[in-house]
Amino acid sequence: MNKLEILKEKAKRIVLSVSDNPQGRYQLRYEFYQKYGNPITKGNEGLGNSELAFIDWEIKRGTLNPLNHLNPGSAWWREVNSHFLYVATLAQLIKESGETFQGLPVPVNFWLDYINTPNEFSWYRAHNSSIISGYQIADKLACKETIYEQYFMNIVLYRLLYAQSMVEGVSFGFLGKIFANPRGCAVAIITGVKAFYPDHYPMSEEDIKYVTHRARNFMGFIEDIFDKILILRHLNKLYIEAAKWDNSPIVMKFVTNNQPIYPISHSEFSSAYFNKK
Repeated sequence: MNKLEILKEKAKRIVLSVSDNPQGRYQLRYEFYQKYGNPITKGNEGLGNSELAFIDWEIKRGTLNPLNHLNPGSAWWREVNSHFLYVATLAQLIKESGETFQGLPVPVNFWLDYINTPNEFSWYRAHNSSIISGYQIADKLACKETIYEQYFMNIVLYRLLYAQSMVEGVSFGFLGKIFANPRGCAVAIITGVKAFYPDHYPMSEEDIKYVTHRARNFMGFIEDIFDKILILRHLNKLYIEAAKWDNSPIVMKFVTNNQPIYPISHSEFSSAYFNKK
């Protein structure tokens, strides 16, 4: 077994050791950012703040629970998170080994770039390429989720790519840049708003109304503005740009005619369903 294969096996073992421990998953990333978060001030994880806030939301919602838990988690959310942990952990192990290797997966190379030059640009490219890759790997698992959960997967992805677009140079004003900053507390705030991010798994009827943009109240109105006006009108362009930023052409299979269509192996899925009045 060559050195790279040894590091790959080690990364797999590390991720497997926290597979059924949601807090262990969080701790793995917390410890990563203790080393590589590049905090501006003491007492935070710097560029890891938004990622850790999102994982904390996943834990509270229950998606990362073991599948044999009293309240089982989601095979899809667990797989995407596990893949994310794997590629980031592998990059860390490679960096700390002092070795260099050719032909590494795209997300691993982006995480190495981030570790070497931590900033908002390198973080988004490492983070988002990992998420896109995870979506691809977990595609068939997505088909086993409810159609509402599938649509929410699309919402999570396009909001993430939208945030990256602001850092990559697409200007949406001062407020947009605040929400895009991975150092800030915006993710912790917005994931605490049930209208934007459901607070338990599986979704309640109220959650479904928000996810499908059918909530007829103030928060539903705000969500409609955010998604339908700011993002969905430009979805094709956003995904084209993201494919370049993150060196992830597969993301172009997740969109058509400004409509999200993940999972790609689910022939019956159509986001147009959710746009019916």
